[in-house]
Amino acid sequence: MITQTISHYQVNPKLGGGGMAAVALLSACFLFQVIACAQVKETRRVLVLSDLGTVSSPGFAEIDQALFAGLQKSPYQIEFYQETLELTLFPDDDSQRRFREEFIRKYSGRKPDVIIAAGSDSLKFIAESHERFLRDTPIIFCTILWEIPDQLKLDMHFTGVVGRLRPEETLNAALHLLPGTKHVVVTGGMGKFDDRWEAIAKQSFHNYESKLDFTYLTDLTMPTLLERLRHLPSNTIVYHTAITQDAAGERFIDSAQAVPLVASAADAPVFVMDDVDLRGGAVGGDLVNWADDARVAAGMAVRVLNGEKPQDIPIVRSNNAYMFDWGALQRWGLKESTLPPGSVVLNRPPSYWQLYKRYVLAGVLVLLTQTFAIFALLWQRAKRRKTETELLWRLEFESLLSDLSTTFINLPEEQVDVNMERSLARLGEFLNMDRISLFQFSQDRTEMATIYSWNAPGVAPAPPLVSTDNLSWWRGRLLRGEASLASDLDNLPEEAREEREYFLQSGIISAASIPLKVGGETNGAISFVTAQHRVVWTDDLVNQLRVIADIFWNAWKRKRTVEALTLSQAILRESEERFRLIANAAPVMIWMAGADRLCTYFNQSWLEFTGRAFRDEPGNGWAEGVHPDDLEDCLEIYTQAFDRREPFQMEYRRRRHDGEYRWIFDHGVPRFNADASFAGYIGSGIDVTERKQAEEALSSVSRRLIEAHEEERTWLARELHDDINQRIALLGVNLQNLKQDRAASESERRRRMGEACEQVAELGSDIQALSHRLHSSKLEYLGLVAASKGFCRELSDQQGVEINLHSEDIPKNLPQEIALCLFRVLQEALRNAVKHSGVRQFEVSLKAASNEIWLSVHDSGVGFDPEKPMNQHGLGLTSMKERLKLVEGKVSIESKLQSGTTIYARVPLAPRIEFPSRAPASPQTEPNDRRSNLERRRLNTSLCEPIRDERKIQRRKNLGDRRDLRRCMARPLPK
Repeated sequence: MITQTISHYQVNPKLGGGGMAAVALLSACFLFQVIACAQVKETRRVLVLSDLGTVSSPGFAEIDQALFAGLQKSPYQIEFYQETLELTLFPDDDSQRRFREEFIRKYSGRKPDVIIAAGSDSLKFIAESHERFLRDTPIIFCTILWEIPDQLKLDMHFTGVVGRLRPEETLNAALHLLPGTKHVVVTGGMGKFDDRWEAIAKQSFHNYESKLDFTYLTDLTMPTLLERLRHLPSNTIVYHTAITQDAAGERFIDSAQAVPLVASAADAPVFVMDDVDLRGGAVGGDLVNWADDARVAAGMAVRVLNGEKPQDIPIVRSNNAYMFDWGALQRWGLKESTLPPGSVVLNRPPSYWQLYKRYVLAGVLVLLTQTFAIFALLWQRAKRRKTETELLWRLEFESLLSDLSTTFINLPEEQVDVNMERSLARLGEFLNMDRISLFQFSQDRTEMATIYSWNAPGVAPAPPLVSTDNLSWWRGRLLRGEASLASDLDNLPEEAREEREYFLQSGIISAASIPLKVGGETNGAISFVTAQHRVVWTDDLVNQLRVIADIFWNAWKRKRTVEALTLSQAILRESEERFRLIANAAPVMIWMAGADRLCTYFNQSWLEFTGRAFRDEPGNGWAEGVHPDDLEDCLEIYTQAFDRREPFQMEYRRRRHDGEYRWIFDHGVPRFNADASFAGYIGSGIDVTERKQAEEALSSVSRRLIEAHEEERTWLARELHDDINQRIALLGVNLQNLKQDRAASESERRRRMGEACEQVAELGSDIQALSHRLHSSKLEYLGLVAASKGFCRELSDQQGVEINLHSEDIPKNLPQEIALCLFRVLQEALRNAVKHSGVRQFEVSLKAASNEIWLSVHDSGVGFDPEKPMNQHGLGLTSMKERLKLVEGKVSIESKLQSGTTIYARVPLAPRIEFPSRAPASPQTEPNDRRSNLERRRLNTSLCEPIRDERKIQRRKNLGDRRDLRRCMARPLPK
């Protein structure tokens, strides 16, 4: 409540004592509030700074009143301070400077708790002030038509209401009212306040200047302006902005003085900008309501006083409204029907009824009193008779309810259906209904299924299933727990038009549906229908129908509950039996244990595996089959998991029915009851002995790879020692003999020298072939296609077979890793085909397609099972797979017995190559990188694999030379 006010005005001397009288009146009102306040509250100071005073601007007077009324809602005692810039009376800088000095002097020692700035200049005045007490004080603004000053945005705490002047909306409304408008005259003054409003109007009308003729009468004296307005052309409207000062320097109160003068003199409708100017004959328009903005600002001030921060309160915009004066509309012949939607028409004169309704009502009241007295006596007699009839009917109805309750209260479930239909018939005949039906909603509430139904003779029975998609209004009331009633179809609401059509099509005259609930949720309904007469569903009748509905619904629910219980027990038994069947049929061993850690169940697979009877396993009997070396660890894992209620996994050896110990992988998880209590564990076990054996086999493969690598090194050393080295020694012996045999003839020397040259050439050729087998130089310098063709020719010559190679679009700049990989795969595939296929003709294809390189090697030989070589001790297919894996390639085999074999290799052109590094590994990482060492061993083994297959061929080829060498070595050297 505002308990103290201090008002400060700069009063215009020309206004005489009127301003002082207003101030005195406002102070008297505030003083009255002080006297009326009986409770002392905490004091808060509120300062209102406005652009114009309450005397010079009626609009600001309304703003002050709205602020004053809004601040009364504060829980504090308010000291209300008021200051005004009086821009229309003292616009000069000297007056504003003196005001600023006086303002700072006055309030620097009496800091306000909230400052309300009413007007753009007032807000700018505060924003430009450098006084600390102003910058720390929360600021609420209203009546702001322009942008918020940038100085205010730096470090001040502010919020408020931004006003919106919308001249373009007013112009659109005027053009709609007067579609023949061609000229728009804009009136305004020369004051500082006037210029701003005129600028807004000009900016808003800019887009209409090409359509209408605009004339701005803003620099004229008032007499000249009024004279111009009296002689306006036809099809003209006037838009008034503001006139606080004319060209002669005369000052005016715009809304109180200028607007009436302009509106009375103008020979055309005058439209204005705010609600304060809607007077003196102005038509109106899209107007700003300053009082509403002030009420919103007052509410913000109360929130700030209550502790909220201004920056937490969002800035809002004012709500404009279309407002028009009824007298002006009549004067200019404007129709209310053409006004914009939501328009407010003010100053409408009272109608005849409003003037004389008291006299008319008094006469009518006298007549009605007499008539009422007569009819009251008649009504009382009729009511007594009706009451007697109703009492008799109620007695009979209560007797029927008692009978129905007695019938169903202890009725066996198997007799509910028969008695339900019989009771519905009795009820329908007693209530004079044509059909009564008991429905149940579907799970998604889109359908109602008929449970029980009775219908009178000649009336159609209820459908077994009713869709509620077209009965949304009826269904909505039922789901909300409300009765759906239709006494007269014509009186149903508009949203029930689908229900009206449904009832008409079904021949229904009156209907009522009572919701049936379970646990507060509507699950069904009982419907009462008449097709031959109309029924008025009174509240008393509806309440009685609810009682009936409860009797039938409870009987049906009890029947359903018993049926559901019986069914659930059967389902439970079936579920347990199904679990046992599934568990017994499962290919894994399943066990269950209680909360006491003792096992309670083992499936048939478990019993078949152990060969023990079920009675031997429960409790701790299962532990008897665990291998003695694994029992302690097994029990420890089992016990710890139970204590922590956590899943567990373990591997242990268990004795099978044949006495063999097999590796078992056991996985257990905790079980919980519906109330989250611990129920025990359930687990499963599988025989993983084969997996263990596979892991051991994998380790043996690694061992064989190492052995193969050592074997290849041994073979290479043997070839160099037993073949190349011996042949070099033989060549040396022959040359030594030639040198010492002086008696030989010249022809003999030439012959022996030629043989030595041939031996040297053969030796170089063999060394070159050996080097080529280890590393193809053609592959490096001529590419994959040339190297492949060369290898096919050599293998054809050596083995006497025919190899057809076809290449297509193989790039020459193929990465070396891919070329080497495909070349080695080709060598391995061809050598295996020549060795095992049993045919002499082979097809090789190299082609590039879809950013990949495809290699295929085909023969029409005996074929084989593709899975069998992978499980044998050979490393050919394994090396191919490992090689292709390094370049992200894949190998596949198509083979059938007696139908030939085709090996496919596919490598992407841009793989993420993971070849082992050729640089020496660091001492810290190489010993531990077993996987990398294994890959290098596999690669080296695959590189040497083709040489192994040529060993016998080369030895047979050089067998004669070795025999010659032995004979030569056996002869003594000549002296």
